[in-house]
Order: sequence, then C-alpha cells, then structure tokens
Amino acid sequence: MFFDFIKRNSSRIRKENGVYFASLVISIVAFYVILSLGEQDVMVYLKTVESNAVAKLLLMIPVLYAVSLFFVFFLVYFANRYQLQRRSHEFGIYLMMGMKRSRLFAMIMGETLWNGLVALLIGIPSSLFLTELISLATSRLIGMGIIGHQFRISWAGLGLTVFGFIMVQLLAVFILSLGMSKKEPVDLLNEQKEKLQRILSPVWGWFNLLLGVVLLCAAYVLAILYLRTLDVLVFALIFFVGISGTFMLFRGLGSFIGRWIRRKSSSSTGLFIFTGRQLQENVLHQWSSLAISSLLILSAMVCFAFGISTTLNRGEALGRTVDFTFKGSEKEIVSVLTSDKLKPYVKDYYPMKLGNLRTPYKDMPENTVAHTFSWAGLEESISREKNSEEKENLLRGLSYQESPYLISLTSYNTLLKSTNKSPIVLGDNEVAMYSNGGFSFSHDILSKVLKTNPTIYIDEKQYELTSTLYTSNLVADRSITISYALIVPDDMYNALIGNSEEPFCWNMVLDSDFVREKGLMQAMYQVDELLNTSGLNYESYLASMGRQLFYIVAGSYTTLYLGVMFLIIANTVLGLKFLMQQRSTRHRYSTLSMLGASVKSLCSSARIQIWWYFGLVIAVALISSIFGIWSMLEAFRVIPKTSNSSTIILLVGIALIIFIVFELCYIWMIQRKSDEEIKQLKEA
Repeated sequence: MFFDFIKRNSSRIRKENGVYFASLVISIVAFYVILSLGEQDVMVYLKTVESNAVAKLLLMIPVLYAVSLFFVFFLVYFANRYQLQRRSHEFGIYLMMGMKRSRLFAMIMGETLWNGLVALLIGIPSSLFLTELISLATSRLIGMGIIGHQFRISWAGLGLTVFGFIMVQLLAVFILSLGMSKKEPVDLLNEQKEKLQRILSPVWGWFNLLLGVVLLCAAYVLAILYLRTLDVLVFALIFFVGISGTFMLFRGLGSFIGRWIRRKSSSSTGLFIFTGRQLQENVLHQWSSLAISSLLILSAMVCFAFGISTTLNRGEALGRTVDFTFKGSEKEIVSVLTSDKLKPYVKDYYPMKLGNLRTPYKDMPENTVAHTFSWAGLEESISREKNSEEKENLLRGLSYQESPYLISLTSYNTLLKSTNKSPIVLGDNEVAMYSNGGFSFSHDILSKVLKTNPTIYIDEKQYELTSTLYTSNLVADRSITISYALIVPDDMYNALIGNSEEPFCWNMVLDSDFVREKGLMQAMYQVDELLNTSGLNYESYLASMGRQLFYIVAGSYTTLYLGVMFLIIANTVLGLKFLMQQRSTRHRYSTLSMLGASVKSLCSSARIQIWWYFGLVIAVALISSIFGIWSMLEAFRVIPKTSNSSTIILLVGIALIIFIVFELCYIWMIQRKSDEEIKQLKEA
C-alpha cells in the first residue's frame, strides 16, 4: 500500500512539475550522447587513423561528465527544493496525523527514485534513437553510407548515465530531506509564508545599474580589441569585468523598473501596477539568479556559435582532389599501382612535378646555378588596394617567398582533369598563381588583384599572371601546404628546376564507380589496407579526413553538448525561481480575487510577468553574445572566408530557430504551471 501511495504521489508530481521532469529527460539524453561518443561510427573510424588524438579526446569525456553532474546536481537541487516547498503544508499534515519522520523521509526518497526511473525509461530509448540519427548523419557526411553503419550500444555510457543520474538525484533530495526532517509540523505548515527581503535604496539601485552598464561596455570593447591576442591575463580581465557588470546590471534593474512603473501609473488600467510591482520584486529579490541564468545562456550561445563555426571551417578543408600521394621511385610506384591487386580500383595516377626556385643566398657554394626572382609587379598592385589586415598579411606572406615553388602545368592540369575541372591554358610569358586553401584569409584580395594581370620577374624577365587564382590542393595529406606558388609551362619548369630531377611525388585517384559503390570512406579504407602491405611510402586523404573529422568532433560535439547543458540549467533555474516567488506571494492573488479580479486577468498578469522575466535575461544574454561571438570568431578565426555565405546564414538561422523554439517551449510550460497555481487558489 505504501508503494502504491508513492506511485500516486510520483505521478502527481510529474504532472504538476512537467518543466523539471522534461529537463531531467533532456539531461539523460545529453549524458548518454556524450558518453557514447566512443561507440559512434565516426569515432570507431577515427580510432583507425587518429588513434592518439581520439584517445586524448576520450580522456576528456570523464571531465565533461563530472562537470555535467555538478551542473545537474544544482538543477535537481533547485527543482526539488521548489517541489518540497510546495508540499510543505502536505508534509506538516502527515506529521500531525502521526506519520513518523523516518517514513516521511522514505516516502520522499522513494518518490524521487521512482520519478528518476520513469525519466530513465523515457530518456534512454530517446538517447539511443538520437545517437543512431547522429551516427547515420555523420556516416553519410563522411562517405561511409548506410552500409558502413552499425548499431551499437555503449554499455559503459549507459551504466554511467543511470548511475550518475540516480546518485545526483538521491544526493540532492537527501540533503533537502535531512533539513526538512528536523522541522516541527507547525514550521512545515507555515513554510510557504512570504519571507522578508532587504530592499535596495533607489540611489544605490541606480548606481549599480549604471556601474553594470559601464562594466559591460568596457568588457565588450576589451573583447573586440584585445581578445584576439589570446593573452590569459587579458581574457581573465574581460571575464571578470563582464561577470561583474552582469551582476551589477541585474542588481540595479529593479530601480529602473520601479521608476518606469511610476511614470506609467497615471495612465495605466487593470492590473498593470500589480504586474509591474510583481516583476520589480522578482528582479529585486532574484537578481543573482537572473544574472547567473543570463551568463549561462550567453555561454550556451557562444558554445553553439563555436561548434557551428568549427564544423564550417573544418568542413571546408575536406575538399577532395587527390586520394593517395606516394613518394619514391617511379618504377616501384607504377609497378604497385598497375598490379592485378590494385589496378581495378585506380582511375588515374600521375607525377606531381613541384620544385623550389633556387635563388642566391648567403654562403651559397660556387658554381651553384641560381636565379633571380621578384614579386614587384604583384606587390605594387596589392599596395594600391585599400588598407586592411588582409592586405598586410598578404604582403607579409609574399615577402617571405623569395624562392617560390614552381608547379608543372601538365601536372596541375592532370589534377584538374581528375576533379572534372577545366585545364589551364597559358600564353606566351604567362604564368598562373597558386595558393593553398589554408591561406584563404588572403584569397579575396589576391583574386581581386589578379584580375588586373599584375607581373612578376624571373631572371629579370617579366611574366604576366593570369586572372584566376588556383587553390585545388596538390597532394592528399592536408598537413602538406604551400602558401604561394607559380604554375608554369613544362619547358620553363624544366629549364628552371631541371628535367632530370625526380617528381616531388606521385598522386593517385580512385575509380569513381568503386567510390560510388562502396562510399568514399569504405573505398579508401579498403585500398589503404592493400597499400599497407606494398612497402610504399605514402600519405592518404583518409588520414587527412580523419584529422579534419577529429577537429570537427572535438570542437563541435563537446561545445554543442555544453551549450545544451547550459541552456537547460539556465531556463530550468529561471522558471523554478519564478514559480517559487509566485508561490510565496500567492496570498496577493487571493486578495485580488476577493476584490473582484477574474482568474483570466490574474493569469494574464502572471503570463506578462513571465514574458518580461525571461525576456530581460535573454535580452542581456543576446546583447552580450553579439560581442562575445564576434570577438571569439575574430580571435580563433574559425569562419573561413571561402565559406558559402548562404550556408553560414542557413546554419545560423537553424541554430537561432532552435534556440527561439526552445525558449518559447520553456516559457509556455512555466505559464501553464503558473495558470494552474492561480486556478487552484480560486478553487480553494
């Protein structure tokens, strides 16, 4: 019978506090998604190509888990404190009717455990479904396809999710129940009385408000000007000033609301004054909670921005031009690639002739052939452009390239042909400019300048640059990058570099039908296994892809996970604080009802308070996030200039829509709960 009583109470608690229960389910899902990261298809693949980096990333997971438990503990603590406060009168009646304190304690712990199990029964299947969707999406993205996908359950992640969640719940409720068990029945019956709060004087309130605005503005300016230096002391200063400004702003905001209400009181109707005063009191009494929630929402938005931009940035680097790059003698490489074992998978292979133009240098041996070189014409054209950081970086980069690389026209045209691009046609005394995609910060201005066909000088002879900048990567491995080079005709290459020299490397491209059938990742992995036994020295796009995907996973998965956790905790604490304050002032609603106010008008007043309560917090977080995200993107340069603007707008738009929907759902749930509380007062 006692167990049935616990089940009935648990069911009632879930219905009455749906906001808290939904937050628990989302927390469970977030826990499992991050803990099962090592079992997802993309990570299983990465273990084969980036095992050391993946091992280091997986070592971070327990730290994220511990941090998440810490935050969820406070979420559970505040939510159960609200719930126990609501039921204090009920508990007092139980004790008055003879229930032992130990039995009351067992009842509360039993209800908590039962609700936790129900949340797990909903959250675990949801998290399994979500991880499968994520795994399928990433498999599709990196070319594994559905064939490469396998259903996996992380039993360790499952166990840690259940254990951590239950332990956090029991610990929070144990601490709260322990304090409650020491109270007498009369104290519990009077627990819900409104408590006296110290009111800030108007002068001191306005001082805090102005000081908060000044500190926040100072933090914004410091972030934009100096955060890009990545100096630890500067970051600590910005961090301290920004947090202090947020707390001061919310501490003084109540005085501003009070003044605004006084100005509007003469023309107000209905419950305007009551609504405004309730909001003012909420802000005055809950300013620290509002500031913390605003900072958590700000942190969530910065995490989301960093996660999305990291995906965009690294996604740009995944552009495929070459599948395998070999170094060694032509005889050894050709014999392996034309063997019966590999020939069915090879579409094309070719030498990549790439050499460094030898120019005079200090202590150069006698009889060494050297050439003169100058970027003078190109630098002069760049100098005429508008002053900017990109211009300075480009000129500085060219100044370091006194002995540039030369690329054979035939080699580069073969590369373009393998990627279905048009070949380069060079006229007399004409060369083309090459720059690796990793130096995209200078590509806008360089492409613009090239349209004027500037000149360069080799051995005092003038050559004109074509109007197109070429950026297709020369080799398979993205760790090999060349900032700036010149694509020159073969006879010119042979004359300046030497025809007798071996090619820099050999490139190989897989058969397109084979890739289409197996999926890019599976196809490359299969050929990589065959090449492992050949004894050739080679690099593969597989390793490059693994490295880039690792950056995406490490940068986006973890930051998006933290963003979700920050958002859940901020909104849950914010909503529960409002409901606790409304509960403690419920007698005011009863008084208004006796004076003739309708239930509809009281509910409307509370709903307006909730809109403003959440709106103030979100507005401050949004304003701060504009400067925070701006300075963060500038500091880490995580958005490449080559990114498609429509893609950026789409992803940012999706993230913003998800954030708005998330906030509206929370506000709607708090408003429904508020309506129920007011209607219960009317019925009583």
